[in-house]
Amino acid sequence: MRGLVVACILTLAVAARADDGVHARAGAAAPSRHLVYVELLGKGGLYGVGYEYTIAPWLSFGGAASYSVLREQSVATVAPYLHVTPLAGERHALFTEVGAILAHTHVASPVMGWDGYSDTGSGGYLALGWEYRRRHVVLRTSGAVVAGEGGVAPMVGFAIGARP
Repeated sequence: MRGLVVACILTLAVAARADDGVHARAGAAAPSRHLVYVELLGKGGLYGVGYEYTIAPWLSFGGAASYSVLREQSVATVAPYLHVTPLAGERHALFTEVGAILAHTHVASPVMGWDGYSDTGSGGYLALGWEYRRRHVVLRTSGAVVAGEGGVAPMVGFAIGARP
């Protein structure tokens, strides 16, 4: 079993390098493996800042984080995820993401003698989305299902990113 896993990893690594070589020979620069983005709604909460690293042309690993204060309640969110692109054209792509969301909330005490209230919770999400990309700019929109301590709920997200 270990041999099969090692063979799969080596195959993915060779396939990723072969794709970079094809771009170099064709005269076009290979796209950057790094994506930095900001998002509205989505996995980071009300807004988020994220980073994604491309492992293979169809597989990336990333994370988004945010911090917001609403009516004296602070919310910090971290969301690592796996991004898979099963269908892609030159400019458009269909993608899916699966990941976890970890959120910490704190309400400061309005009175002396009480420290306030803090809580940490987690959940998971599965998203399906559409991506439009140019050489350095990536636009994404997605719909997701989130499951956690509070139950199951829908989620939408919009992101704009740059590949340096």
